[in-house]
Amino acid sequence: MTKDILIIEPSRPLADILETSFSRKGYSAAAVHNAQDGITAADKHMPKLIILELVMPNHNGMEFIQEFRSYPEWLEVPVIIYSHIAPSELDLSEGKLRGLGIIAHFYKPQSSLEELYRAVESAFASIDI
Repeated sequence: MTKDILIIEPSRPLADILETSFSRKGYSAAAVHNAQDGITAADKHMPKLIILELVMPNHNGMEFIQEFRSYPEWLEVPVIIYSHIAPSELDLSEGKLRGLGIIAHFYKPQSSLEELYRAVESAFASIDI
């Protein structure tokens, strides 16, 4: 089974870094830069995991998750938030985050890429994806 990751990151330089880094680690990674392109990309290439920035033009990441989860075939796809929004700013309980399929949340200014890599590895190791 392929390890398909969809990265939704409005910063093109960071999206390129993430896409290249995950590809080098053996994942099939694709990056898009806004929520609508994320829905389109997910429809074309069903990802096994999504890495999501919450701050995006036009739609924010939470709006993306709500739309994404409205499709039955995407209900079980785990989401890792990698964002400039701190977990405390979301005003969501841990239970609510889990209910949305968010398995981890990293605050970019305080998180390393290595932490993100470990979370992705853990997701693929522990979830039947």
